[in-house]
Amino acid sequence: MRMLRFVVVALAVAALGVPVFAQEKPGDVAIVYTAKPKPGGWSQLEGALKKHFGWHRAQKDTFAWMVWQVISGDNIGDFTVATLGHNWKDLDARAKFDQADEADFMPNVLPYIDKMSLHYMAMIAEASRPSGSQQPPAMLQVTHYFVNPSGIVRFNDALKEIKAVLDKADYPVHSSWYRLVNGGEGPQYVLVVERNSWAELEPMPKTLEQTIADATSPSKAVELMSAIRDSTRHVYSDMLQYRADLSYMPTK
Repeated sequence: MRMLRFVVVALAVAALGVPVFAQEKPGDVAIVYTAKPKPGGWSQLEGALKKHFGWHRAQKDTFAWMVWQVISGDNIGDFTVATLGHNWKDLDARAKFDQADEADFMPNVLPYIDKMSLHYMAMIAEASRPSGSQQPPAMLQVTHYFVNPSGIVRFNDALKEIKAVLDKADYPVHSSWYRLVNGGEGPQYVLVVERNSWAELEPMPKTLEQTIADATSPSKAVELMSAIRDSTRHVYSDMLQYRADLSYMPTK
C-alpha cells in the first residue's frame, strides 16, 4: 500500500550491509504491514480495517489482502496484513489505485493506529515447502531469524539442502521461507509454518535433525543444523490467527 510510505520509516536493507535482491523470481514478492491499535482502541481498529477492505472489495482490487491477528508474543493484539505472490513491476502498475487507496486509508484507518511497520519480502522458493492450498490456514507460526551478515551464504545454502532432504523424506509440515528486502532490521529471514490447530504444535515423532540424519547421515544433520544456529544472532517467534472476516480475497 503506497500510503504506508508516509507513516513508516523503512530502513533500506542495503544500508545494513544486506544485498538487495533486485531481480526476484516472478511472483515471489510479499508486502507485509503490521498495525498496533491505540490503547483502548482495538475494536475501533478492527472495524476500520473491515470497512477498508470492504472498500477494496467494492473497487474490485486484483490483490488479495489477508488479515491476521497476533495471538502470542510481545505484539499480541496487533494486526498483520499481507499480500503475496507479486512481481516488483506489479507495484508500479498500481499507482492510480494506490492514490485512491490512500485517500480511504488515511482518514478512516490511520487515526486508530498507534504504530505501523511495513516490510517488503521475497519468498525463497528453493527453501520453501508450501501446502499449495488456495485457502489460508487457521494459524501461522512465524519465526524471525536475524542472521549475521557473514553467515548469509552458509544460511542460504543450508536452507536449500534441508528443503531437498525434507522433500525426499515427505516431511508432513508445510512452510515457506522469506527474506527481508526492505523495511526493517536485517539480514532477516522469516519462516512461516502453516498450522490448522494448536494440536499441530505437538512434537513430531522425530525431530527435524533426526529426520535429516535418517535421510542423509548424523554428521550431515549436525552440519546443516549448525549452519542455521551458528549463522543466527537472534530469533523471535509469534503466532498469527487468520481473520477471514476482515480479509479481502478477489473473486475470479
